[in-house]
Amino acid sequence: MSVQDQLRELFTLDQQVRGLRSRVDAASRRLNAQRNKLEQLQRQASEINDQYMHAKASAGNLESDSQGVEERIEKIRKVMAGVRSNKEYSALLVEINTLKAEKDVIEGKALEQLGKVEELQATVDEIAGKVEAQSKLVAGAEKEVEEGQAEIADQLGDLEKERAVAAEPIDPETLALYNKLDEDTEGEALGEIEEQDRRRMEYTCGACFMSLPIQVVNATLTTNDKPVTCPNCGVILYAKTELKEALIPK
Repeated sequence: MSVQDQLRELFTLDQQVRGLRSRVDAASRRLNAQRNKLEQLQRQASEINDQYMHAKASAGNLESDSQGVEERIEKIRKVMAGVRSNKEYSALLVEINTLKAEKDVIEGKALEQLGKVEELQATVDEIAGKVEAQSKLVAGAEKEVEEGQAEIADQLGDLEKERAVAAEPIDPETLALYNKLDEDTEGEALGEIEEQDRRRMEYTCGACFMSLPIQVVNATLTTNDKPVTCPNCGVILYAKTELKEALIPK
């Protein structure tokens, strides 16, 4: 078996492994997207809840301030009941009216703050519902990943054993080149020689679609003990049996 054939066998097994892992990888990407959305909603919920608690505390403080002003008014009224001077009575009455005006302002702010509390409460409830729904989506995505991993575990194990067997007869230098190309090209370490025009001897690399010198094509067809690479993109070239039989004289 030529080195091109050995590498094609290895390449085929790697493609099968990638195909199995791609399903789990896709499910993992969906899971990460759902988790990111959940985290975003949780941050939003935390921010809105902080605003709600602050508004609620502010409304409580304003209500306490209003109650304090009312208590001061009641004390002045008790004092007014015992005064005998019109001047003193008028002064106390002015103070009461001033406090009433202050109380009206405070109560207006309190009502405004209570309205804000109600709006924020509605938003808190709405986001809490979204967080709950998103949490269910995350749980579903986690289950999908777990089921996918369990489903392909045995198949992956068998394929990886086959790959180890297929890689064993390949010399270390060639295997190292293949593995590096496999990583660099994300699974496209090999490129098929594609015939464009036999009469004009026009051939291209199936990986980069660039023209190949006829010398490179001939080397790929006739060299059995070492890989031949594309002079343009660097992938390892191979020719299908049909092309070999058509071009190599019997």
